[in-house]
Amino acid sequence: MSAVTNINRYQRRRERTKREILVAAQKVLATKGYHDMKIVDIATAADVGVGTFYVHFATKDAVFLELVEQTARTVKTVIDQAWEQDYDVIDKVRTTNRCLFAFAQDHRELFKIVFGHGNAFHEMLRQFYTMFTHDVAERVREGMTQKVYRPVNPDIAANALVGMFAQLVSWWVERETPSAEEMADEMTAFMLHGLTCGPSRSMS
Repeated sequence: MSAVTNINRYQRRRERTKREILVAAQKVLATKGYHDMKIVDIATAADVGVGTFYVHFATKDAVFLELVEQTARTVKTVIDQAWEQDYDVIDKVRTTNRCLFAFAQDHRELFKIVFGHGNAFHEMLRQFYTMFTHDVAERVREGMTQKVYRPVNPDIAANALVGMFAQLVSWWVERETPSAEEMADEMTAFMLHGLTCGPSRSMS
């Protein structure tokens, strides 16, 4: 029994140390950027030795990838929960965008990491975008089934929407304004109505 307790205690301590390294890496990446960041910077910020860092991660690429995957899982959960709150597709879009931008506002450092490194990490981020374009395509199909959206190619629409969001967030997280609510409302309006004038559903 004592041996099991010791193993469990060791495992919890190991997991806690890994979380602390990830938090430290997130902060260093957000302030220094990937190319200027060194493993010793992460270790210092986490208050651990460099050797301890290597127990958990082989390279700084491994830390970056872990952060991307962690962020992707969290964002997907936020979006999925928001999407389930309403039945009407337009209400779903509005609620999802507001939740997403509120989350981005509260986690600016994470979003700087995911959206701020451009094509240098294309391969590392590819799965992140693929997952979300797949989900968005399914939601476009749902909108067409309910006859809320006009007939479109769901894959083209999904890639356009995810690309728009990625660029919009990468611009916004470096600024203090506009507010998350304004960003969400503008993106919702653009998604549903584009740039053309004409009858539109109230955004309130």
